[in-house]
Amino acid sequence: MKYAFSTLGLPGVTLDRSAALAASHGFDGLELRAHPEEPLHPDSPAAERTAGLRTLTAAGVPVLAVAGYARVAAPGADEPVLAELRALVRLAADLEAP
Repeated sequence: MKYAFSTLGLPGVTLDRSAALAASHGFDGLELRAHPEEPLHPDSPAAERTAGLRTLTAAGVPVLAVAGYARVAAPGADEPVLAELRALVRLAADLEAP
């Protein structure tokens, strides 16, 4: 079993600080809150994703999960929800999250 903590509890904290906290306390990884107010989210440019992965890799802290905000049970059209889910999956893939 792997242990991680979520950056949900660290609003606005930089990715390098979150990774350092995880590494220094023996966590196996991070669950990243994928919100526009956070360092990495579905609208983050490719260069930021690459830099984020580099930061996490250097700290030895992989992303174990990406926590998004897709409203999968909201009434209305499905396509916006599916587009958001695809964007979250792309973010997870770019960060090499399982």
